[in-house]
This record gives sequence, C-alpha cells and structure tokens, in this order.
Amino acid sequence: MSDIAMECKIENIQNNSSPKKQIIIGVGQKLTLGDAKLLAHQSVPVSLNSLSFVNMTKSFNFLQRCVDERMPIYGVNTNFGDQVGFLDAHLKNHDQLPSYESISYRQENLIRSMACSAGNIMSPDIIRITMMLRAHCLAQGYSGVNPATVEAILAYLNAGIVPIVRQYGSIGASGDLIPLSSIAACIIGEDVDVLYRGEMMKAPVAMKLAGIEKLRPKLRDGLAMINGTSFMTGIASLAIYNLKRLYKQMLSAIAMSLESMLVISSAYHPLVHQLKNQSGEKTVNQFLLNFWVGSHLLSDLDELRSASINPDSKKTVKPVQDYYSVRSVAQGFGPFHENLEHAVIWIENEMNSVNDNPIVDADNEEIHHGANFMGYYVTDSCDILKMNISQASTWLHALLANMVHPRKNHLLPANLVDHPGINNGFRSLQLLSAALAVQNRKLAQSHQAYTIPTEGDNQDVNSLGTHAAQDLQESVANLERLTAIMFLASAQALEFRGIEKASLKSQAIYKTIREHSPRIHHCRPMSDELMRVTALLEKELI
Repeated sequence: MSDIAMECKIENIQNNSSPKKQIIIGVGQKLTLGDAKLLAHQSVPVSLNSLSFVNMTKSFNFLQRCVDERMPIYGVNTNFGDQVGFLDAHLKNHDQLPSYESISYRQENLIRSMACSAGNIMSPDIIRITMMLRAHCLAQGYSGVNPATVEAILAYLNAGIVPIVRQYGSIGASGDLIPLSSIAACIIGEDVDVLYRGEMMKAPVAMKLAGIEKLRPKLRDGLAMINGTSFMTGIASLAIYNLKRLYKQMLSAIAMSLESMLVISSAYHPLVHQLKNQSGEKTVNQFLLNFWVGSHLLSDLDELRSASINPDSKKTVKPVQDYYSVRSVAQGFGPFHENLEHAVIWIENEMNSVNDNPIVDADNEEIHHGANFMGYYVTDSCDILKMNISQASTWLHALLANMVHPRKNHLLPANLVDHPGINNGFRSLQLLSAALAVQNRKLAQSHQAYTIPTEGDNQDVNSLGTHAAQDLQESVANLERLTAIMFLASAQALEFRGIEKASLKSQAIYKTIREHSPRIHHCRPMSDELMRVTALLEKELI
C-alpha cells in the first residue's frame, strides 16, 4: 500500500459527509454515524420517503388479515415474553370489535408498565437519535406497524419534544424495552415528563402546545415501538462517531510526545512493520512517519551507536533502544485502528437493521418469531473498543510519565517546567491522567460476562448492550481528556527542545494550543484550560 493510501486510511476514520439540510429515513436509505452526529447537535428535520408508506401499509394490512383469521401471533393476540402462553380471550371470538379493543389495550398496558427507567436523565441528543433509529427500523415495512406510528414518532422528533429517559432499565434482550417505553409513553399521551422549549413539562401539555395528537396503538404498534436496539445503538453511534474523530487526534498527540522524547526513528522504519504483516500496524506507522515530516528531533540509531562507544562523544543523551511505550506505538495501536473500522461497520449495520420481533414478511405472507432485538453486535463493538481505550489510556499515562520524570525524559526539566524545585508543572496533570486511566480500565470490563437470566428465564441470555454503550460513551470522554493533557504536555516539551526543530504538523498544532493555553511558567489552576483544549478537539480545530 502506498504512503498516500496509508494516510487516507487514517483520514477516512473521520466523517467526511457533506452538511445536510434534512435526514431522510426509510426503505433504501442508509443512515450513517454522521447522520447521528448531525441530528444530535442540529435541529434538522427527519422525513420519511414515500416507498416506506407503501411497504408499511402492505405489512400492516397483511398482519391485520392474519389477526382477522385468528392466527396466534406473538405480541399481538398473545401476552409478552415468558407469558406468551396467555392467549387473548377473544382469540376464538369472531366479533372483531372486542378483539381489536383487547389488542390495543394490551399494547398500551405494555408501554405503561415498561415506562419505569431509573437513574440519571439521558442527554437529549441520544434521545433524538434513538427516535430517528426507531422510526427508520419500523419504516422498512417488516414490523407490521400502522404508518401512523412512524408518523407520530417523527412528529414528536421534528417538533423538538424530547421524552425524558433515564439511564437504567435495558438488559439488551428484547432490545431496549424500558428506555424505549419511556419514549413510547409520551407518544401515546401518558402523563410523563418531556423537555420542550427548554422546560420540563408533562407530555400532554407539550403535545397540545405543539399541535400533536396522541397515538392509539393498533395490532402490534406498542410492541414495535419498544422491541429493538435503537436506544443502545443511538448511544453507541454517537460515542463511536466521537471516537473516530478522536482517534486521529490521539495519534497526533502521541506523535508530538514521541518527537519531544527524541524517538529513535529506526523503530518506525517501514520494513519493520511490513514484516509484521498487520494492516492496522502499517497504517498507524505510516501516519506517524507522515506526521514527523520536517522534524529535526528524531534520533538516528547509527549516530547513537557511534556515540555510545565513543568516550569523547558529547552527542548521546539516550541509549540505543527506547522504552516500549516510545518504540511500539504502531504495534500497540494497530489493533485499535482495525477494531474501530470494524465497529463502524457493525454499528451502521445496526442503525439500518430491522431489529424487531416478530418479522412480518408481507411479500411471502409469512410471520417469523425471532430475536433481531438482541444487541450483541452493539455489545461486541463497545466492549472491544473499551478494551482498546483502556490500553490507550494506560499508554498515554506512560508517555506522560516519560516526559515528566528526569530518569526517563532525556534532559527535559522535571515536571516539564522551569524551576521544578518550586513549580509542579505537569506533575499534577500526571495524577489526573492516572485517575482517568484507572477509570477507563474499570470501564473496560466485558459486559457479556455479566449476563443475568431474568423475566421468568425467558430472557435467559442477554446482551447488556446498553450498559456497554453507556460505558463506551464515558470511556471516550475520558480518552478525550487524556488526549488534551497529552497535547498540552507535548507542546511544553517541544518548547524546551526548540519548537522550530519540530515537525511542521507539530508546529501547527502547537500554535493552536498556545492561542488557548499559554506556557506554564508558574503553578496555576488548569481545569479551565484543559476544558478549552478539549473543546478544540470537539470542534476538530486540532
């Protein structure tokens, strides 16, 4: 692979979609992580394409015909979950009106009973993404829903009404029943809380102000609104979008830190990584080499060898081999690169999936009782990335320790500050880095290892995908803070080396950082400056 292609592979981890004025969902539309990010931070309308109405109507009519023929169908004329054996009392009654009334009442009761989320209130951006994903799933025409159900979700979303959903409730089997019910309860007009026009109010009040009618679920509309992976996928989609952006920034911060440590370039010779035969490793290595163009701070192995055996030499400041954290970044972060690429595919597939049960196939006149609501692809994506983030967090802390401590920093001042006898410099930020790294280690635990049988042992295995996604979200935020610290430390270290000797990219990043955070000459509180640099990362200004 060429150098340009290698660079492009890293660049393509960034979202490069052009700005949109609206998001279109439904049949034939493919949502991306960029769409999730766009909806999270802008009031763009979400609209449904016309083909979706055709497919949903066909699916709904077929399901209605099956119900009229008194076919037992899970979640329509049966009870739910472990109590599927409880059939509708009107199943053998051919009088249609009480049968349909019973079905609708059961759908509403399911939503009411499941609307019991607990814990911290989830951010509005996650809820907006969740509503879009649920509507997109149902709009594919395999859920047997009345098109009015999708229209109701989109009316809520486009009106700017945000249902209050709390953190806990989902175990990732039967999807996100409790969180999604907290949304569905608003849509059917229950007396629950929503956020509208910057105020907390009851759902019926907001609906009246917005001119929205409550939805009366038909057939399986209630179950369809709550029986899927949209909540966990919404959380994961935004977390992975942010991680995609952060990954390149993190590598840039690492490249600057290695430069300040006078890294021996031999460890990053292309041949070394070609021989390892791992694509992610080669990609990361080429990114570093491209980043260091123009640098005069990299150490030459032959010069170090010569100086180390020449007693009269005054050039050597380091031995002929670097510490692991300095010389093995390509090997360590290559798997992270590949896992992130894979996670993007899995999560975008999940965003565009029919993650429902039952599956209503009107074209072939079949109804399948399955388990597409299982969130294992979300869990795997998040668990693997949390592990990579944990390793990266430990690595960043190790690099900062190298830069701060005289035993390892090759003649940089202790604490990366003038007069370290009275100034603490980056010593305190190393403590903060340790705290963040330890938290990310804890969050790296595999959630699949904690599966717990529940609901009469019907849900005897479960994905815990929502737990994994929430922990990934926190891990990404902590990695971003660690990256900001590394940028600040690297900028200071390169000043001591002589910023004019640094690579062109290091000099450009240094200039941006110094516009928001001056050099540390004396001890000062750093929380606000750390937040400013973090904001630069979020705005992709570094």
